[in-house]
Amino acid sequence: MSNNKLKTDFYHAVNEQWLETTDIPGDQPAVSAFLELHLDIEKTLTELTEDWNNDPSELNDNLLKYIKLYRMTKDFDKRNALGTKPFDVILEKIESLNNLNDLEEAYETLSLESFTLPFGFSVMQDFKHSDNQILYFGGADLFLPDTSYYKDPKQKEQMIGLFTQTTTQLLKLYGFSDDKIEQLLKDALAFDEMLVPVTKSSVEKADYVKMYNPMTKADVEQRTTDINVMAIAESLVNEPVDQLIITHPAFIEAFDTIVTSDKFELIKAWMIVSNAIKFAPHLTNDIRIAGGAFRRALSGIKEPKSKEKFAFYQAYNRFDQVVGLYYGETYFGPVAKKDVEVMVHEMIDIYQERIDNNTWLKDATKEKAIIKLSTLSVHVGYPDELPPYYDKFDITGYDNGSDLVQEHLAMTRIVNEYKFSQYNTKPNKNIWGMPASMVNAYYNPSNNQIVFPAAILQEPYYSLEQSKSENYGGIGAVMAHEISHAFDNNGAKFDETGSLNNWWTDADLDAFDKKAKDMITLFDGVETGFGECNGKLTVSENIADSGGLRCALEASKKHDDHSYDEFFRNWARVWRIKASKEYSQLLLKVDVHGPSILRANMQLSNIEEFQVFYDISESDDMYLPKDKMVSIW
Repeated sequence: MSNNKLKTDFYHAVNEQWLETTDIPGDQPAVSAFLELHLDIEKTLTELTEDWNNDPSELNDNLLKYIKLYRMTKDFDKRNALGTKPFDVILEKIESLNNLNDLEEAYETLSLESFTLPFGFSVMQDFKHSDNQILYFGGADLFLPDTSYYKDPKQKEQMIGLFTQTTTQLLKLYGFSDDKIEQLLKDALAFDEMLVPVTKSSVEKADYVKMYNPMTKADVEQRTTDINVMAIAESLVNEPVDQLIITHPAFIEAFDTIVTSDKFELIKAWMIVSNAIKFAPHLTNDIRIAGGAFRRALSGIKEPKSKEKFAFYQAYNRFDQVVGLYYGETYFGPVAKKDVEVMVHEMIDIYQERIDNNTWLKDATKEKAIIKLSTLSVHVGYPDELPPYYDKFDITGYDNGSDLVQEHLAMTRIVNEYKFSQYNTKPNKNIWGMPASMVNAYYNPSNNQIVFPAAILQEPYYSLEQSKSENYGGIGAVMAHEISHAFDNNGAKFDETGSLNNWWTDADLDAFDKKAKDMITLFDGVETGFGECNGKLTVSENIADSGGLRCALEASKKHDDHSYDEFFRNWARVWRIKASKEYSQLLLKVDVHGPSILRANMQLSNIEEFQVFYDISESDDMYLPKDKMVSIW
């Protein structure tokens, strides 16, 4: 590979052969380093599942339930024979609603069974007091993935047309008449249109601190006169509720113009259409394929998942933490676990050094930052315990008159009853937000906690066979990325206890905000080949990438065998992706992560050592002047 290629487009130069020879699987919108690991794990878990299906004698109780559900999901002969009959219970519950009073009376049951409803509640940690859990309230999602799709008349017409076409085909399979379908879609889309002005865009959702808008019971009641929202809230948590946290104030301010008696028929049609889509995966093969047609078209996916793969995921997704724990315990060895834990704490130490040496923070803010860093909780491999609701699951099976819709409703009710029971209780911080078998990692600001599941701790991110520099350019940078989230534009607003609390001096906060704006400017409007990057949408992830990359490089440099080339190349390697045009354009609108080509190229251009090592000059495309570089952490 010529040095000129590296100076022109480092990402493509490093990944050239992979990009030329790798094909996107037909049932995926993209292929990436993440997905390649995911597909390897998928193969492992599907083979395990079949082995367990043939001989379940050694399985624990929850894995036995998983196999019982898997036997139901894979029996497409039975699913096809049942046809749309399992959906009758869903349709009957919605059709029996004649007004808002009926909806209010039925709401608790419908919510516990996770029907799609025009508004909803969830129990989450209190942003202000992280050792308690309180009730949040918000509106329903739109049919299209982001409000931006509704702003361009031509794009809106195209997307709504696609939604109408695919949903019409689905509703025909349910047996609705042409006239009924036309009326349902007309009314459902009318209600969807009413939600658009009071729904947050992806950019607005990225600032998740703004989800926290406390409203007293009296103020909620004043704004929700046609349906007793507070009475519903109290029925869900089974105790008095004195306030709700409103995730989007515009929704509740407009509530009495949207959820009203004269709009009830629109709401009802919207519920029928929304739940027909939602429950399609639990029915026949034709219906589950039709139910996913719109999302596949949006993402440029060429074909639906095979029946076999779909059946696996339908069971696995319900028991992912159970299967994930087995995966973590079985496939993630103690040697790797210890090595990774050493790396994480090394990253924390490096981060502390960088805060100590920081030139734009005052000492008082530095002290608080170091306290937050020192109390950071680190979880590697797999969790110590699972959510308790798995123990309450009971798979009835076809032979006892059940079907997949009934199983779904029963398990969903158990999960939601547990979640609502956590209202006004201390959160269990040992419970993970993702399974150990997921190729991912995360930082939870309310717990001041980072989690690295076993699945991501593999090549090219991490391997005992890779050089240290490669590991630092891969998983090391990912680790430091997650640590950086404690100090990004969202995480920096939470203190060491995980509570929303300004621990900055005014001058330091102003300096941070300026640097965050500089990061927005660095990425905003940069062409990706599929459209321009939205710097505001991606700012938190770009700050984390920048901080993670700089910290990991600092750690790698401390080793005698450090190699700049190996470090930088593996950074570019882990972000490789080949995606459909449709999926790439969708991500630009909704994904808070920067486009992969910019995560590789722009972040590297923004590092002085990269510029020096490869002798980048003003005439090179990878060049970034020092005065344009943004260094926060």
